[in-house]
Amino acid sequence: MTEREPPFLGPEGAITLAAAATVAVLTGGLAPLAATLAVLRTARRAGMAPEAPPGRILVLGHRLRGSVPSPVFAVRLRRALVLARSCPRADLVVLGGRSAPGAPSEAEAGRDWLVAHGLDPVRIGMETHSRHTLENLRNHRTTGPASGPEALVTSRLHLHRTLLMARGLGLAVAPVAAEDAFRPDLPALLTEGLMVHWYVTGRLLARLLRRRRWLARIA
Repeated sequence: MTEREPPFLGPEGAITLAAAATVAVLTGGLAPLAATLAVLRTARRAGMAPEAPPGRILVLGHRLRGSVPSPVFAVRLRRALVLARSCPRADLVVLGGRSAPGAPSEAEAGRDWLVAHGLDPVRIGMETHSRHTLENLRNHRTTGPASGPEALVTSRLHLHRTLLMARGLGLAVAPVAAEDAFRPDLPALLTEGLMVHWYVTGRLLARLLRRRRWLARIA
């Protein structure tokens, strides 16, 4: 008998989402605005390589186009490939589960893309069971420490939220921007700002209420 997966949102997610909406209203929108500005600042300042050679390179997945990486995912994979070629001792881990029943996982599609572009499959690990960024990182944490620093490759606008979550889970990661330069994308920026506001509010609420189960999931 297989274990049933927890709900994508769950009661804790619904409660923290309601709390985030309440805080947004009570602050007149200033709290989500501050989160959005933090996302923008990280996106503009992020570099395309870590300061020290990584022992492991993490690549965050993205919803597939059919069974192949989306353009957003391909940009992340291309950056990871460049970094892997410049750091031949580093292993790679592609993170991401299935976006749709019967489809390959994001991690499998990413691995296939990397192999097709010349990367040795022996260097590539996968995390195939997660459904969103927090699960990506939480599942990866169980694999144990790397032989050196970990580089985290994702899109510029996704970096701030990912870093908050990774560091909240105790992962010491160096951010690596997938794109060569920041390009304004107002809808994506506003969405990420709201997601960061939701995460920060949820973490604060869990600490205030001393909800250990909630904290175990996010920090």
